[in-house]
Amino acid sequence: MFESLGLSQESLDLYRLLLQQPDLANTANRALLCAELGLPEGEVEQRLQGLRELGFLALRWDNSGDEYPLDPSVTLEALAAKRQSMIGDLTKDLESDRLRASEFISDYNKFLTQSAVPDVEILDSGDKANLRMQRFHPVKSMWGLIRPGQLATVPDENFADKRIQERGVECRYLIAESQLKFRGAREYIALLQEVSGQVRIIPSVPFKLVIFDGESVAMNLDPDNYDAGAVVHHSKAVVRMAVEMYEHYWRFADRSFERTPEAGELSGQESEFLRFLVQGATDEQVARKLGVSMRTVRRMAAKLSEQVGASGRFELGVRAAQRGWVD
Repeated sequence: MFESLGLSQESLDLYRLLLQQPDLANTANRALLCAELGLPEGEVEQRLQGLRELGFLALRWDNSGDEYPLDPSVTLEALAAKRQSMIGDLTKDLESDRLRASEFISDYNKFLTQSAVPDVEILDSGDKANLRMQRFHPVKSMWGLIRPGQLATVPDENFADKRIQERGVECRYLIAESQLKFRGAREYIALLQEVSGQVRIIPSVPFKLVIFDGESVAMNLDPDNYDAGAVVHHSKAVVRMAVEMYEHYWRFADRSFERTPEAGELSGQESEFLRFLVQGATDEQVARKLGVSMRTVRRMAAKLSEQVGASGRFELGVRAAQRGWVD
């Protein structure tokens, strides 16, 4: 029970015996004590010395040189307090070691970031991402993929992109189709187009992304959580991949904000819905990718199912493929 503090089971048994028969602690009765324990005198003396060091034995007041066992309410409480103190010291040491370990890991991670991936910046919060974005000053181009829910009408004097456009920077914006239903969206688009901003509509936007001068690309660390921060890539491979992806979206984007599909023709959102459906996406995932509500997704599914005579999602996917609506 208290082995870590020097009180073995053998010492505890000896202490219990002395509490029951205090006279056995007297020097004159040492032979009786050895007989009671069945041990040689040398080993018994060793155990008695252990009890003395723990403060379990005390000299009698009569100057006889004999000893007596102290009350367990005193001895065991003192032993428990000593153990508690040791635990407290150990806890402090562990906390100190943990702090040093964290600092060591942090230093190593910084070393890895600086030496192994110098072309990558990790901004681990939305505030840091905002501050970093303000330090970009493009001189040739700025291309953005704008996620649903991020448009808002802003006064001209506070519109940072307008100042960039006025410097002659080519500004392109790809906006999710679902944005058009939000109040103020068309006014925001008009503001983007006022100087030289070019805006096109696509059925869905996979994540927020901005390409600066074809040399740096910034995107969210977590496509579904803006507060998680952002990552900025400067490496040629990643930037080239982002540029080619953007140009693909741009070529096939819709330049009209008023066009409605003809009878029997799929809208862009419906095509994207079917594409996500055959990929196995859930309704929640489809709604997030399209920037629409769950109700809109279910209404879209019901409409398309009725159009092709499908009784379920799997059958809808099969029939859509048969009609050539999805690859």
